[in-house]
Amino acid sequence: MILDDATRDSWRAFFAQDGRFEVRYDAERFRRIAAKNLRDGVLLLVVVTAVLVAAVAWGRTGPIVLAALLFVVGAILGIVLLRRRLALLRPAGGQPGLLLGVSNIGLHTPLVPLVDWSEVRAVFAVDESARTARRLARPGLAGTAARWAAGNGGATRHLWFLLEDAPALRSRVVDQRWVRGFETFPNVDGPAFAQYVLDLDTVLSPRDTDRITAAVLVQAQARGIHAVESSGAADFAEYASLLSGVAVDGVVPDRPTSTTGNPFRS
Repeated sequence: MILDDATRDSWRAFFAQDGRFEVRYDAERFRRIAAKNLRDGVLLLVVVTAVLVAAVAWGRTGPIVLAALLFVVGAILGIVLLRRRLALLRPAGGQPGLLLGVSNIGLHTPLVPLVDWSEVRAVFAVDESARTARRLARPGLAGTAARWAAGNGGATRHLWFLLEDAPALRSRVVDQRWVRGFETFPNVDGPAFAQYVLDLDTVLSPRDTDRITAAVLVQAQARGIHAVESSGAADFAEYASLLSGVAVDGVVPDRPTSTTGNPFRS
């Protein structure tokens, strides 16, 4: 649990003075993960290529078929690893600088300089640390795969935003090469929503991960925006499915009536 009373009061006092808080990529953490992905991706491509060449040279049909299948799977995984750096940089518009800023006027992102609080429908602070720890502790191949994924930038802490009017929001992206940072999500009653997901602990220090999570939750909750801490993606999926009309067994959450201004001044 990130938000205890002392943490909440501290952030409320900070924002009462119209403070703006922002977090930036941890340069060393990002460099280490990006380098590991590059090294592992290249190594994997070299290995599966060598296996395929050796099988073809051997000339037997069975080994060639198996090596070809291994090559396809390995090549796909290798390409994913090589593209991981781009995925990590997408929220920052291609450069490891600002990840997210928070103030009384909204969210400040490299893709769209200002997302007003009136455009924020919901926030989910997802912490999968406990679940990931259980996966890492598994014996055998499952545990090995989980540890390998974690070492290559698998995040356990996330901020998931559901934002209003995806078409309008995506049109405001400063560099359209990164427009996929705002994924569209169906809306039963209007323009599609935008889903904006930030992986935090992959590119931020633990302290900055905690601070940006708390700052966003305090701001959103003070404005009546649905903002919760969650242990997985299921809460977001349930909420979004109600808004999109996919799920009909439940009450569609109301949109906040007033989200602007400074709600922290007494």
